[in-house]
Amino acid sequence: MDEIIQIIVVFISQMLLIFFKHVGIRVIVKEQIIKSMFITFLIQSSWLVSSAIGISAFMKGNYIVVTFYLIAGVVGTYLNFKIKV
Repeated sequence: MDEIIQIIVVFISQMLLIFFKHVGIRVIVKEQIIKSMFITFLIQSSWLVSSAIGISAFMKGNYIVVTFYLIAGVVGTYLNFKIKV
């Protein structure tokens, strides 16, 4: 996969992972079972994609992709505080 595409995919999927994890906590606390199941699916999907690309990049020494992986987690947390779901 082209490095630019990897960066874009890992950034979006990692950002969504962190965002969905926080949303998932809110949904679970409200005991909304169906929403919780859907959010869990989104968490697992985004985790699978971001981890596969991030770990592969780390093992190959592609620290540019790894850096975007880490930054995306921070952005996901920031967005969670700004976007109330």
